[in-house]
Formats: sequence, structure tokens, C-alpha cells
Amino acid sequence: MARVICLSGAGLSADSGLSTFRGADGLWNNHRVDQVCNITRWKANFDVVHRFYNDLRTGLPKVEPNAMHRLLASWQDRFETVLITQNVDDLLERAGARDVLHLHGRLEEMLCVACGNVWNIGHRAYNPMEETCPACPCRKGVKPNVVFFGERAPAYLDLGRVLKSVTPEDVFVVIGTDGRVVPVGTIVAELKCRKVLNNLEPVSQDEWLPGMVHECLFNRAIFRPAVDAVEELDEIVSAWMAEVNDTPSAVA
Repeated sequence: MARVICLSGAGLSADSGLSTFRGADGLWNNHRVDQVCNITRWKANFDVVHRFYNDLRTGLPKVEPNAMHRLLASWQDRFETVLITQNVDDLLERAGARDVLHLHGRLEEMLCVACGNVWNIGHRAYNPMEETCPACPCRKGVKPNVVFFGERAPAYLDLGRVLKSVTPEDVFVVIGTDGRVVPVGTIVAELKCRKVLNNLEPVSQDEWLPGMVHECLFNRAIFRPAVDAVEELDEIVSAWMAEVNDTPSAVA
């Protein structure tokens, strides 16, 4: 049975009002990335780190899943679908998606680096001055369960297993990522299945580096905001899946 395998990045949630990871000025929500997302420096910036992620976490209820989140969730009802995301928000789950593989962690979770415990706190703010790990008395070792630069990303092992299982009948979809963090271009180049890309715009020739996405690596490419690409992307994927599964295509 052919599968749809979708790897998404910040561009998926941008149309819901969430900022992309970082802009051309190197800032993420007006903070230096090294200040709030570096495993070797986070304890030195302990208060700033927790304020920053508290703001992101408590802001999640103020945004809603967009049409592309809902489309990806609907694919799980129509096809065998694997959803993989670099995003740390919960918008796919709130759109109805199940078993989403979050490569870089979850905003709603906390991690104790002392004992490895992970627990969910929902959308509330975490109080780093009073709260401790529920499994041990550690306080200063508690961080958001978001993968910082320089930190091991356990879910990459799961990503590797998924990629090794890809067959020529599968459909691989890339949405809202240029491959700067996860080398999506390298991944796609090695896959022998049909592939489709949806990004806001092509990566410019001046900015392109090995590992980044390029439209020549895909069978189809759609360059416009994710919410504006929903109908065309669904038509492409549905037609391909109908072809390999020998069933009528269904457009949401």
C-alpha cells in the first residue's frame, strides 16, 4: 500500500500567525537564536529562556490551525499517511492529526536534563523559580522540551527509519522548509518516489547551499503560501495516490 509521507517546517504554521524560526536578521521573535536556543548557553540565560518559551507556549491558544494543517490531517483518514514536522507547535494535532513525529520537540512539554523525564504542561507558563521536575528535585536542569542547537535530537532516529522504508510507490511531500536545519534537499535527492514541494518562494541562487531544497529535485513545485496551495497540492497527491492504489481520486 502506497503512503503519503509529509515533512513540514515553519512555513506550514506561518499562515496561522506563528513566526518562522528566524528571519534574515538572525532574530527569532526579536531574540538572538544563540541566546534562547543553544544547549551550551541556556543555563546562563535561564530566566530569558523560560520567559521566551513561556511566551510562545501561552500564545498557542491565540492561533488556530489553518487549511493546510486540516488537509494534512484529512490525508490520514484517506491514505496511509506519515506526518513529520520540524515545528514545535501543536497545530497539526489540533487540526485532528494523529501520531505526528515532532523532530524538534514540543512547546507543551518540559524536559529534565538531570533525569531525562519529559512531561506535558499544556499551554500554561512554567515557573522556573518554584517548579521542579516531578520525577526528581531538580530545578535548574529543567528546560523546554525543544531541541536546542548543539543538542541531540532523538526523533532523527525515527526520521531515519521512515526514510529507509520509502518505496517507489510512496508520495513524499515537503511543505514550508528550505532545508537549512534538516537537509531536506539531500533527503529528497536520495528518494526514488514521486515528490512535491510547497514553499513560499524558491531559494535564491545566492542563498542556496548543499542540503537545501531546489525545485529540480521534485516532480512538482508550488510556490505560494501554504493556505493558497491547499487545493492544488491535494489534487496532485490524490491523483498520484489514486494511480498507484488503482482507486478514484478524492479531493477534499
